[in-house]
Amino acid sequence: MSTRKVLKEMLENCLGAAYQQEIRNRYQRNVEKDVYGVEEREYDAGIAELTILFSQEKKAQLAEYEKTCSSLREYAARYGFLAGIYCGFKQYFTSAHEADGGFTKYVCDEIHRMPKMKRHREYYADIERRNSLAEAMETGSTKKTQYHIVSVECAWDQRSYSASIDGFYLGYHAAVAILEEIEPYSFPTLKLERNILCMEHRLGYIKTHETR
Repeated sequence: MSTRKVLKEMLENCLGAAYQQEIRNRYQRNVEKDVYGVEEREYDAGIAELTILFSQEKKAQLAEYEKTCSSLREYAARYGFLAGIYCGFKQYFTSAHEADGGFTKYVCDEIHRMPKMKRHREYYADIERRNSLAEAMETGSTKKTQYHIVSVECAWDQRSYSASIDGFYLGYHAAVAILEEIEPYSFPTLKLERNILCMEHRLGYIKTHETR
């Protein structure tokens, strides 16, 4: 087996079904804490209404839309993890100190914003497919129906964005764990403590005394 195939299988095993389930579990825990409660309640209400209001053709479009959005979330989780590893190593071996750990530059600008998202070809193709399905669902719909469609769209956007944050967070800490294994006497966690705390605060994992 070629090196490329071995590495591909390793990544698929590492960032496969179990990892994606953990990403979904983390999101669900935040929903239970009401972090994304509004989006998810609006989503549930939207799906319930669209199931009644939609024709069979539009129901099929909705099902395809959700499948495509699920693929986008999985990509965001995978890419976020890899970017997190990169940024963890970068901050350790250089003097770089981005307050959010590099999340904005290496994740947001790459997969959540134009024009760089175009370089992620399969991912961008899914974005275009998602957008065309949303347009098809909205065509000829009433304002009430469009409202529910937008509610579904907003929930999936939040799910993908959250997946990229959680993936980045886990990837960053994976880099620190590797450093601890290889160079334990250089005290990587202690060396990166300031960076880690800033990153976790900016990404919403910890709060200052004033914002609690």
